[in-house]
Amino acid sequence: MLPPNLVSTYQQYKNDTDSVAGWLASTARAVGYVSNSLAQQLPKGTSARLKGKARAEAKKKQSSSSSTPAPVNKYIIKINDFIPLAEFIASKRDVPIPGSLIATLRRVIIARGGFSSKLANEGASKDEISDAKHGYFLDILKKVQEILEAQTSTASTSLGTSLDKSDVKATDDDDFSNQFAALKVYEPSEDFLNAPEIERPKLHEGDNGVYEAEPPTSFEDLYIALTMLINDLNKIRSRIEWIWTNYRDGFFELAACAVTTNTAIDLARKLMEDVIPMFKSHGGLWEVLNRFHIVQAMMKGYEPFDESSNGTDNFNYDTYDIANDTYILTYRLLDAFTRVVQPRVIPLYKEGMFGHYDPRSSRDSKSGYQKFEEDRVLLMKFFAELMAVERGVGDYPVEDEFLRGIKELASTKEVPFYLVFAAQVFLDIHYILRENVNRGFDTLQANLHFLDTEIQEHFKFHKDLKINNWAPGNDQVIRYLKAKIQYILGDPVYKAKNQAYQKLREPVPVSMEPNIMLKMSPVLSGLVLYHFRSSMWEIGIGLADAWGSITYSLYLYNALQSQGLMPNSWPDMDLVRTILGDSKFFVGDTPKTPDEHFKKFCLQMGTTAAAFTKKRRGNLALASRSGPRGIIDGVPVSSMFVDRYRRGTGQVDWTAEHIARIVDRSMWETEGSEEDGTLILGQVDPKKLKPKSKPTKANKFSKFPPEELIRALMFALQGEALEFTLPYTAMHRECWELLRAVRKHCDPLLRQIFTPEYMERETELPFVVGYILCAPIERKDMRLLVEAGAAVTEFVRSDGNTVINLLNSIGVPVIFETEE
Repeated sequence: MLPPNLVSTYQQYKNDTDSVAGWLASTARAVGYVSNSLAQQLPKGTSARLKGKARAEAKKKQSSSSSTPAPVNKYIIKINDFIPLAEFIASKRDVPIPGSLIATLRRVIIARGGFSSKLANEGASKDEISDAKHGYFLDILKKVQEILEAQTSTASTSLGTSLDKSDVKATDDDDFSNQFAALKVYEPSEDFLNAPEIERPKLHEGDNGVYEAEPPTSFEDLYIALTMLINDLNKIRSRIEWIWTNYRDGFFELAACAVTTNTAIDLARKLMEDVIPMFKSHGGLWEVLNRFHIVQAMMKGYEPFDESSNGTDNFNYDTYDIANDTYILTYRLLDAFTRVVQPRVIPLYKEGMFGHYDPRSSRDSKSGYQKFEEDRVLLMKFFAELMAVERGVGDYPVEDEFLRGIKELASTKEVPFYLVFAAQVFLDIHYILRENVNRGFDTLQANLHFLDTEIQEHFKFHKDLKINNWAPGNDQVIRYLKAKIQYILGDPVYKAKNQAYQKLREPVPVSMEPNIMLKMSPVLSGLVLYHFRSSMWEIGIGLADAWGSITYSLYLYNALQSQGLMPNSWPDMDLVRTILGDSKFFVGDTPKTPDEHFKKFCLQMGTTAAAFTKKRRGNLALASRSGPRGIIDGVPVSSMFVDRYRRGTGQVDWTAEHIARIVDRSMWETEGSEEDGTLILGQVDPKKLKPKSKPTKANKFSKFPPEELIRALMFALQGEALEFTLPYTAMHRECWELLRAVRKHCDPLLRQIFTPEYMERETELPFVVGYILCAPIERKDMRLLVEAGAAVTEFVRSDGNTVINLLNSIGVPVIFETEE
């Protein structure tokens, strides 16, 4: 079971209700209760046949607990059985009533109480049958609590959880009168983070049955569930707004913002699954959202309909801000677009057909209808772009939740709720960034041109330089990546729309500019950037490992620094060393003495010290069969999204539990506070981490509510952004050039000490470092190390800022600060 804070508010409420039903039924049966209603649900000797996810989870639990699966008995406890069960239990004077049961009953009563009276007081129309069902269950819950509390009083059991009726009413007013107040995001307090998990009553010992309360059917039950869901969704929206506000202000990086935002929408979709099945029995999503908006408008003192309107649309746009929280207008727009789209045809948006959007205008000064017009222009234009992808581009490299929802809509002709949420997030981002919304595409375009140039430089550098460790198939992968970059830069969406105009024999409008979709969606631009950046990161690390260029250059640089043979630093290597950490390169602690430098170098290469000494035989291989040790994998959080956004094979049904486990992998942590401006994002010292033998379900993030998990994920991805962006291909070339310079400078001395046979091919350049580190140990000769220091110093003076300069060129400035 998920920790309480990782599930939706409604799921917590439902779990409370089911646990009350389960305790009543299990305890009553254990002390002799016989009921036809319980027995008829599941004949003796049979088991419930679970389906789908429930069946998979049951099998998983069975396999982990026993080799012989036990049958799963499932019981649905009817509402009218609650009181008889409670009375039977109360009649058995020796049955203890746990405090967790009374506390859980209290939570359920508070959650349900007051909805009908609140609706009636605000003048909303009432469904008497529905209201009777709701009130009936609420009265039953109160009666059950009264019976059981009386039993605890009789037995003189001190529970400390007695429920005063005046407290219920007061708490109810506090909880539900301000459901749609302006949301603010706060960092969780230490008390919250250290609070114990919600305790619920347990089934009677030995009872392995599954108990659930009778499913609710009234509109008030749906209203309770939807209110809880909307509140959770708006908290997630508020956190997404926080992300893009910080992006606008220059604090967060594009790809990290995009991945976090889309993951947040994934998470919202999972929360919706608890409530969506209830929509069907109440007329579907449109009917539910419409009625929900009407109730909210009336509770705020508005008439939901504008009777003065002469058109078919009588919506009262003075309620726009309420509609913004209830998602009704966004749904109306998506539903309207769906109705006018012809089958298998790319809808072509012509500039101005629904008015014009001016991002430089002040949104705060606009009326409700003017805000709606902005929504319509933005969504209609972007809807056409996404439909062009769905119907005209079959191999677009990434898919966000908005595009995924459009594809589902095109297939089913229905608007899924998560698409409404994704569309609302799209609008929120536009209204935060306004005229700066194109900045995401500008960043993407600059990075794609940079990566394209990097690939050209790679093939130019390795035209005549080959190695067995780098298979020809690797270069094929790089060529394919280059072709894909050119494909995106060529805008396949624009080409699809162009072909659609040709079929209609209409000229392409002058106003139809290229890359509209990516310019309008920083999320898609960021995901495309992640797609290519992750590919280049993997290629760069693989290239550096195959050639040993970065690692062995670092071994030499570290030895020179520790021996005081380099007066100046090497900024590019300092950057790599800082963001990756010494543990990614060195076996154990960082070497400090000549003896440690040489021994750890040999260990890194997978060879013996004898390979570099006088005892070396002519046919002795320098490297072991297992090969050298590569750079230990980095970016533990960013790499978890590679399957989803690069290979297109990863899961899309992220849960809060998944996110908690991913964030727990992060090597970054925050210190200080956002509120007082002291927040710092810093690396975790690997030496302080406790080894983890197995991934555990519970970690410090398991107590975070969904919106705080999103915050933690954002910081984790932001912390890894520089490591993920660094051009390792360029660093590989720089390090190889350094090794060339060192070998050229030290060649006479190398020949003198180790004979001209010390190196036969250029691919053996990393072994030059071995000879340099070996000389002080084997020959007691420091001359090679001193000469190497002179060569590295000279090289760094002219070429040691190449990588940092490249990062600056794509808008990733690097500044070194010295810690005292």
